[in-house]
Amino acid sequence: MRRRLVRCVAALDFLEGSPPRYLYTSGRPGRCNPRDVDCLYFSETEHVANLEYGRRFVGLGAATEPRVTAFAQVDLKHVVDLSRPAVLKALGISIDDMFALWRSAPSPTRIQRLGLAVSGQRRVSAIRFASEACRRIGTAGWNVAIFPDAIVAPSQVRILGKSGATLEELS
Repeated sequence: MRRRLVRCVAALDFLEGSPPRYLYTSGRPGRCNPRDVDCLYFSETEHVANLEYGRRFVGLGAATEPRVTAFAQVDLKHVVDLSRPAVLKALGISIDDMFALWRSAPSPTRIQRLGLAVSGQRRVSAIRFASEACRRIGTAGWNVAIFPDAIVAPSQVRILGKSGATLEELS
């Protein structure tokens, strides 16, 4: 996967970092990672990133608070692409598994277990998966979960400034 990705984070959370880091990971669980597994979530377009950001804070009032939008140029040699039916079949993952509730799950979901496996090796560095926020409004959109511990050169993630200069890098 060689392309530009987008990430939105709450501005106040970003500014609390010392120094602020675009590639910060908390180890909190997410759709593709169980607790204590570092993962960076990006979207393939700014529209999808904004939908995902707003969905994350539904009911919390933070959806309208300031956000930081970062653009990354990624070069990832191996990605598990869950948009491909053959990949889903080979992994024994269904569309329902991709959208399974994970926040209240008593144990890691299938996708979280896949993320745990990806995070523990050095060949595959990311999972491409469907956007729940887009699904809710009847459109298609894709996200990419990148596992920093699985990034090995020549794979890399570069956060770009307005001029195109690299602000932060993971390789």
